[in-house]
Amino acid sequence: MLAEQLQQQLTLINTLQSILEAETTCLKEKNFSSLKEILSDKQNALQQIASIDDSLIKNGLQKALAENEKLQQLKQEIDKQLRSCKKSNDINGQLVTLSMKSNKHLMQILKQETGKNSVTYNNKGSLTSASLLGQDIKA
Repeated sequence: MLAEQLQQQLTLINTLQSILEAETTCLKEKNFSSLKEILSDKQNALQQIASIDDSLIKNGLQKALAENEKLQQLKQEIDKQLRSCKKSNDINGQLVTLSMKSNKHLMQILKQETGKNSVTYNNKGSLTSASLLGQDIKA
């Protein structure tokens, strides 16, 4: 039973790695239309992995690992795949951070440019629009 649960957990972790790769692709390509579904799939996989982990702990995995070399090898493979998933997730986190910084910078540029072309009032309440688009054309 423990071997089956470990194998199921390994399968889920491999699925998680595929989900993380799809997430990376979406973030790199800025294709956010499918990102919500990917994040949902990622959350479901993580919950299933955690559920199996809880079950393994309750079923005495630690004792069985000490006695069974096959289970130890399976557990080592799980740990290896989890490290790979963590690395991919960290990269995705960095991509999200860079994307947010890029969007913030773009918004600042747009706000500055919008401000230059807007109609405003001076301290006397008179309309000023000297910097409106087309205002400086002489021809």
